[in-house]
Amino acid sequence: MAFGKSFDEILNGILTDFQNIFPGVDVSQGSLAYMKAAGYASALWGLYKYQHWISRQAFPDTADTEALEHHAWVRGVPRTAGENDADYLARLLGYIRQPPAGGNKYDYEKWAKEVDDVQAAYAFPLAQGAESVDVVILANATTTGSEIPDQALIDAVAAYIADLRPVGARFVRILAPTIVLQDVTMTGVGSALAAAVQADIEAYLTVFEPGQELYLPQLSARATENGAGNPVISLPAATVTPASYEMLRPGVIDVS
Repeated sequence: MAFGKSFDEILNGILTDFQNIFPGVDVSQGSLAYMKAAGYASALWGLYKYQHWISRQAFPDTADTEALEHHAWVRGVPRTAGENDADYLARLLGYIRQPPAGGNKYDYEKWAKEVDDVQAAYAFPLAQGAESVDVVILANATTTGSEIPDQALIDAVAAYIADLRPVGARFVRILAPTIVLQDVTMTGVGSALAAAVQADIEAYLTVFEPGQELYLPQLSARATENGAGNPVISLPAATVTPASYEMLRPGVIDVS
């Protein structure tokens, strides 16, 4: 959405005011009135731009880095090592939309993501029965080299949550997801589109969450969005339903 007025709108408005106050004044380009108006317009345009910048800093989702960090600092949401602004904003918005609630599933996910090198977390309350919570975590592949957390990171999250969890949650496990490689075979796409469709399917499967199901229409959509008219999927043959802690990732993706 446009904010304020453009330089030309401001300039034309000032020139119009000059003409209303001083009928017959020369407002052509290069005239004294025009040069004065241009100077005023430039100053006002700068103020509009500054106001626009200020308004952006007032909201976390449009703030620049420094203001974003201040929004988060006020709410006690620290930036973790290697975390980019987009991920930091996602954590902050999660805190704002789902504030601490005495140890519900969202609290466990927030706590886990406060540990350096944790990219994502998924809590499963009552997974082992009463007074239990399982938390599946993903590592930051950029900083650790893999999205699968090593034991050191698992232990670090467990220790961090142990100091925060309610006393009643006696059984808390921090787990790595089990990777399930999903092969896809698709025909009817054509050689001209095959590479693009294959890349889209691989990218799509790369961001699946633990337990997330794979539906055939979602795979077909990757092809039709690239212009394929009638893609045919022979693998998988039906909806793929992984277990709660299993996470689909691209296996052999064959598109032709």
